[in-house]
Amino acid sequence: MTSRSTVLTGNDYQAKLAHADGILLFYKKLCPNCKAIEKMLAKFFIADFEVNYLRIDSEDSPAAMRNFCIERVSTSCILKRGQILKKKVGLMNERDD
Repeated sequence: MTSRSTVLTGNDYQAKLAHADGILLFYKKLCPNCKAIEKMLAKFFIADFEVNYLRIDSEDSPAAMRNFCIERVSTSCILKRGQILKKKVGLMNERDD
């Protein structure tokens, strides 16, 4: 995955997301849909955008899932100042909003 990718854990996600901007992905390591989303995001980051990419493993951080009202993976979120502006559950393609 991209070098801009940061995996957040149950112990550090709140502090790191408090004022974060970027893309937040809730995923599970063995989920095929999550792997597909990560491949699509890797293509996005090849364009060398200055976008933070944060990831939370749903199995390692169930409290984060509850805190952000995430019911299933994969869920992609757009963050602005630590707040979720938009969520997309499941697979997406490059043309999705």
